[in-house]
Amino acid sequence: MRIALYPNSSRDINFATTRRLISLFDAHGATSVLEEDVAPDIAAMPGLERASYDTCDIIVCLGGDGTFISAVHRDSAYSLPITGVNLGQVGFLPEIEVEKLEVAVKRLVNKEYSIENRIMLDVSCYDAEGKRFAHDHAINDVVLARGGCPRIVTIDLEIENVPVESIPGDGIIVSTPTGSTAYSMSAGGPIVHPTMNLLLITPICPHTLHNRTYIADAETTVSLKLQQYPNCATLSVDGRSHYDIYHNDRVEIACSKHAFRFIRIWEDKFFQTLPEKIQKRGLV
Repeated sequence: MRIALYPNSSRDINFATTRRLISLFDAHGATSVLEEDVAPDIAAMPGLERASYDTCDIIVCLGGDGTFISAVHRDSAYSLPITGVNLGQVGFLPEIEVEKLEVAVKRLVNKEYSIENRIMLDVSCYDAEGKRFAHDHAINDVVLARGGCPRIVTIDLEIENVPVESIPGDGIIVSTPTGSTAYSMSAGGPIVHPTMNLLLITPICPHTLHNRTYIADAETTVSLKLQQYPNCATLSVDGRSHYDIYHNDRVEIACSKHAFRFIRIWEDKFFQTLPEKIQKRGLV
């Protein structure tokens, strides 16, 4: 079995956990793979090979939710089932705690796990003439916000080409179920199980007498259009990619044809562990 490793040097100091993981996989007859530009400080050691991730069976990231998202977005690992070792503050996505590393390695090598297909978002940006100038994907969320200008931005919301309302405020979040515990939750959106097939549309600090999240079917197309605004707004995709959006630009968001494949090693205890993870960050 060939296992891609994607460590975060700021979370895994001196790559101590990564080296331990390589040794554990080697002891179980599996090969750990690092690409040439990943963790160059890790010298050659038994069980480690430098090669492309597309030669591997699964990928294991080491870090927090941000590391997990970066691993999913890596082109050479785009189709690989993914799991993670939690070295972050909260870790909604990385499922393996360090104290359970040996048990997790055994289950991974013996393929004692299931795979959840979780939806991703397909994002396209069009200018006033209808020309597409950006295309991206998200596993958590897409955020159209006012950017650096401290003024209300008004966004026209359409669902399935039907005008819904114009929302003045700080912006709008379109989230997957996986992202329901991220920015969407902080903005007052509902928490939903990550395997559900739906989209969440949540206003950010709306200047209205109501503040409600729209929940749409995964087959739905959501359109966001920026009304007159003295500056450019900012479109953020998974907090990784950022695009300038101007008056009359349009952002179209739909469920991607590609799902990311989440490795479920343990029993699903999403709602049981949720309060603990939130309290760990000090949000309650």
